[in-house]
Formats: sequence, structure tokens, C-alpha cells
Amino acid sequence: MNRKIYLERMTFSRYDGGRCLVYLNEEKIENHVPADAPEGFKPVTAYAYTGPEDDGGTLIEAADDSRDSLINGVIRSRYSQTEEDAIKTHQILALTNPGHDKAADYASEWARFNIEREDAIKTVDSWFE
Repeated sequence: MNRKIYLERMTFSRYDGGRCLVYLNEEKIENHVPADAPEGFKPVTAYAYTGPEDDGGTLIEAADDSRDSLINGVIRSRYSQTEEDAIKTHQILALTNPGHDKAADYASEWARFNIEREDAIKTVDSWFE
């Protein structure tokens, strides 16, 4: 993973017809002074992003720039459709058979997935503010 610091908030940009370059895992840095700043540079608020691309970004699948497409792309960067389907199937099993040996594990798995899902929604919504 690569981490890059920017002096402004990054969001997303169209990379090609089916993908967007997005900036995830935002970390706000107060009173930042870049290492190469000229003498007398006043500290600013900066933002760090961590992702697999050299610039700290992440390429996601997104057919268009709509909220739903971007949220789905962010979720897919963390879970494949097959993984999500398995988590949902496990949750159904845990709800219909609470005595199942793995019911507690499935409930934890569902909770982790929902935290990631809510984070994806929050992140994408911040891009449209």
C-alpha cells in the first residue's frame, strides 16, 4: 500500500470508461508542513490517503459517476460480489438457525461487513458535499 499526503481533499476522477480513481482511508493532518516547503511556510491542514496506486489512490469499477455506482465500487474494492453473497447467506443462516455452530461467527462477519458498507457510503457522500 502507498500513502500520499495532499494539501487538499481528494475525491474521485474518471480513470477510463469503466473505472474511477478514488482516494480512500482519509487521514486529516493538522498543522502539516511539507518536507520540501520553503522557509516560512505556514502549517496547513493536509490529507493523507492510502491505496495500492502510487499516488495513494485506489482504482474501482464504476460504470458512471453516480453515488450508487461509486458506493458499489468502493465496496467491491473490499469485498468481491461472491464474498458479499456468502456473508449475506451466512447472516440468513444465523438468523434462521441461531443455534448453528457458527452463528456467532456469522453475526460478527455481518457486523464487520456493515461497518465497511457504512464507511463506503460516508466516504462517497463526502465527495458530493
